[in-house]
Amino acid sequence: MTIKTSTQVLTAIAGISLSFLPVGLESTQAAIVRYNFTVNLESSFFLTGFPALNIPPNPDYYNGQFSVDDANLTGVGLESLGVDEGLSITLFDDPRIDEEDDERYPASPTVSFQDGKLLGLDYFVIYHPFSAFDNYPGDFFRFANNDFTDGFDPTFYTPENEPRNPILGNGFVTYQVAPEPSLTIGLLAALGLAALSRKAQP
Repeated sequence: MTIKTSTQVLTAIAGISLSFLPVGLESTQAAIVRYNFTVNLESSFFLTGFPALNIPPNPDYYNGQFSVDDANLTGVGLESLGVDEGLSITLFDDPRIDEEDDERYPASPTVSFQDGKLLGLDYFVIYHPFSAFDNYPGDFFRFANNDFTDGFDPTFYTPENEPRNPILGNGFVTYQVAPEPSLTIGLLAALGLAALSRKAQP
């Protein structure tokens, strides 16, 4: 059995990765960037859950991803991009929630950069996480770059319907560039080929 050299293997991996890009989109999508965001809760309903309603803790609830076209960034000073630049937001645990749920849509949400460096999201949603109906709000969350808050919306709970003040949770947000699918496939292919090569060697 003939084993490919390292150069040949790397060339093959590059070809595999590029083959997964849609035809004609290699250059037009070069400006689309994707970031994963992780909310690190310090206090929140989602840290404790609600045992009386059989709602378990879910500290990862607010984690998700956003994508935006940053082709118009100059890299100088404070700059913001929004829905006009294709900003889209997804919560991994609740796909009902997206950029259109921002209370200020379409002016917001936005993502900000300082001298080309990501600052974070400005994103404010009033909703109900445990209802199947989008028109049943009552809770809120807010991203403000690296700061995060959530709690109950006091305007929803009227004196006739369980009055209470907002119970705020808080935490901080971290952002990380999301790996492109083609690069992930290439990495998996590299690991697989390396394993086969080791097995084939005497």
